[in-house]
Amino acid sequence: MNLDKKIKILIIDDEELICWSLKKIFEKEEYSVNCAHTGDDALRKLNENRYDIVITDLKLPDVRGLEIVKKIKEMAVDTVVIVMSSYFPEPVVDDVMKHGVFRCVNKPFEINDIISDVKDAMEIKEKGAIG
Repeated sequence: MNLDKKIKILIIDDEELICWSLKKIFEKEEYSVNCAHTGDDALRKLNENRYDIVITDLKLPDVRGLEIVKKIKEMAVDTVVIVMSSYFPEPVVDDVMKHGVFRCVNKPFEINDIISDVKDAMEIKEKGAIG
């Protein structure tokens, strides 16, 4: 991984504890991390900054389901998107994956798994295979 440039992550979740926890963990891994608790806040941050990875919940207070994923991919085509949710029936996973999502993560998740997902995504992105 190219450590000259800090990897930027945006975490979108209305659960402040999840955002806070992931932010602290990824900062220990030396990533630059911002958090958003609503879809509007996330879209504003995406408009102001470029992120390598967005980790988003599917259920937000102001945006539901695939809408946030679609908007992220429209605004930041080369950004890797990881979706987390406490409810992932197979049809939802299929729909989400059709929109260029790198991985779907079930809540609750193991911290080491999400760290591994981010590292996998960045390795593949650096090879030019995803974006």
